[in-house]
Amino acid sequence: MSHIAIRVDASQAIGTGHVSRMHVLANMLQTSGHQVTLVCRDLPGNLIAVSHEQGLTVAVLPAPKNSLSNTDWLGVSQQQDAEETTAYVANQLVDLMVVDHYALDARWEQSIHTQLGCPVMVVDDLANRPHDCAFLLDQNPWPDLTTRYASQLLNPQTRCLLGPDYALLRPAFAALHQYPPPREDKVIAFFSGTDPTGESVKLVDAVKHLEQEQKIERLPFSLLLVTGRRNPDRDALCKAPVSDGVRVVEALSDFDAHMARARYAFGAAGVTAIERSCLGVPSTLVCVAENQHAMAEYLAGQPGYQYLGRGEHTRWQDYASALQHLAANWHQLPTLPAITDGKGAERVVAALEHDLCN
Repeated sequence: MSHIAIRVDASQAIGTGHVSRMHVLANMLQTSGHQVTLVCRDLPGNLIAVSHEQGLTVAVLPAPKNSLSNTDWLGVSQQQDAEETTAYVANQLVDLMVVDHYALDARWEQSIHTQLGCPVMVVDDLANRPHDCAFLLDQNPWPDLTTRYASQLLNPQTRCLLGPDYALLRPAFAALHQYPPPREDKVIAFFSGTDPTGESVKLVDAVKHLEQEQKIERLPFSLLLVTGRRNPDRDALCKAPVSDGVRVVEALSDFDAHMARARYAFGAAGVTAIERSCLGVPSTLVCVAENQHAMAEYLAGQPGYQYLGRGEHTRWQDYASALQHLAANWHQLPTLPAITDGKGAERVVAALEHDLCN
């Protein structure tokens, strides 16, 4: 049994996606018999309590003295973060350190390797900074996967796990991919755990305006909107009256099953875009964070996607037009080719076990 530490954060500025995919990896590692410790800083909007609910051990780094900005996601220097991370896990041997954090790079990784004496695995999708690691995982469907991480970003010995074959999806997605349930006349919408550009409100407003202006007598589908736990508009959305056929919830324990039964989706261009592809659900995409822009632009040119653009520029009118187009073409929806079978977490763990044991 190996002890694997995972350095990852969630916050209002960072979002929840990094921690969510590390939950998948941590649970798969524990299922395979390994000991896992998450190392998370106490930031506003963190998911530390959710991690505990999933039965995961969490070492909590102290909150930074200053509040985070949209460009400072760490709150402390990389050196301080490395020293604090080391101090919190140094009471027991660490066999591998996994880091999923846009604010950390080769300097942090070198410090961790020196202080803990263990290899480092980096989870990244920006390819915008150097790394010093034994493993690198980028699960996104980039067109330039083989050249994306050029020699100046990685050392030649790094083992790269690239593409959706290694996507960290919950086990339910593999089962639903293999045995898909019957589709329902339903659209599911989810714009990330924080919905930083307010897409949920725009979508609900679009339905209301269409109804009030009688531009659509009745939508040929129901709409299920999942706001996300850290959405600042969550309470207002969940309490407000909605149109017939519209349901608004904060979260769903069986979100994956609802997605598998939907014929269409609205959503962000993050990991849920990979989840939707795994289940063959075509969608309308919105870029709700800067790190999603390149992936959104790429997916926009692929079959099965419509792209509304960057969330800071979208309006309820854009969603009204998209809903009208969807209603008019409901019985001629495009198909979305699957880019993954949902077994990426198994492949990642198998690769780590193979290399760490040899």
